[in-house]
Amino acid sequence: MPDHAEEIMQGFGQKYFEDGIAVGEARGKARALVRLLERRIGAVAEPLRARIFAADQASIETWFERAIEATEFESIFDRN
Repeated sequence: MPDHAEEIMQGFGQKYFEDGIAVGEARGKARALVRLLERRIGAVAEPLRARIFAADQASIETWFERAIEATEFESIFDRN
């Protein structure tokens, strides 16, 4: 019985570990997007910054691709 409980706890720990990795990756991508936007377009207002940091990885990646050649925020975010 203790082996089974240990197995469950390890599975739980693995899930939290993977979730933590995913959150860290999303934050890193969000930081990179904000940095790219600031370099290409200008200061990122707090509401937009909050939207970026609350987004899922797929949205952040889509926005990043758009931001590579964008000249204004609207062309990046209004299509999503």
